[in-house]
Amino acid sequence: MSEGPPVRDAAAILLLRPAPGPDPFEIFMVRRSGRAKFMADAMVFPGGRVEPADADPRVLARVDLTAGQAADRLGLPEDPARALAFFVAAARETFEEANLLPGVEDPAAIAALAPWRARMNAGEANLGDVLEALDLRLRLSALRRNSHWITPPIEKRRYDTWFFTARAPAGQTGAHDARETVASAWLGPRAALHAYEAGEIQLAPPTLRQLLSLRTCADVDAALELGAGTVPPAIQPQPLWVAGELHLTLPGDEAFDPPGAGRNRVVLRGGRFVSEGHPTA
Repeated sequence: MSEGPPVRDAAAILLLRPAPGPDPFEIFMVRRSGRAKFMADAMVFPGGRVEPADADPRVLARVDLTAGQAADRLGLPEDPARALAFFVAAARETFEEANLLPGVEDPAAIAALAPWRARMNAGEANLGDVLEALDLRLRLSALRRNSHWITPPIEKRRYDTWFFTARAPAGQTGAHDARETVASAWLGPRAALHAYEAGEIQLAPPTLRQLLSLRTCADVDAALELGAGTVPPAIQPQPLWVAGELHLTLPGDEAFDPPGAGRNRVVLRGGRFVSEGHPTA
């Protein structure tokens, strides 16, 4: 199999809040711009690439997670700095894209955050500036690992992405940035899947599979525990063409290498992805 384009580190957060109705909780999601070079128009969890600034000493001095602790959580003992950068990037990108900074719930701090998000998105400030100016600490310890995906080599852009879950910060209002993201909504897993099946939104395979896993959770606490226990292996889909359809086989599938028993894949059928087999997150 070809190695394809280089793989860049990335991270995203599924921010969860309790909700009434058929879904016991909702997740903040944003719709990517149709001009985006990766997952254009798709409804996604806020996130993006790990950047050099995510290792800024000013930022690392204001987080409640050490590099060693981050490495333990992600199973990266050989590269603690890289592990911590995943956590920092997840928080930073969520603030830039969704106007939500995990762990900040003080009303005065929340009010002071608004102009800083605009400055960050304009390239006039960075996360270190924000944390220093407002005397804030990032509660990265509140981020729970949920899933780990690597884009297959057939894509022009590839990412090694950690998806985290966290409670939505009380008092903050989510909002898309009107640049990289053009719409946003709080959606329960079942509501999001229903909208997808109705053709109202688009979902990429990692998003689809995680929503399928989340729909079985009874509450936010259960959702936060999905990735608990042993560090999950990275999921790197292996493409397969069957009768003109693109099948992305996943670990445990009979056509995956190494092969499993039965089917565990996502199939591009009729212009949208359809899950077949166990909904591995």
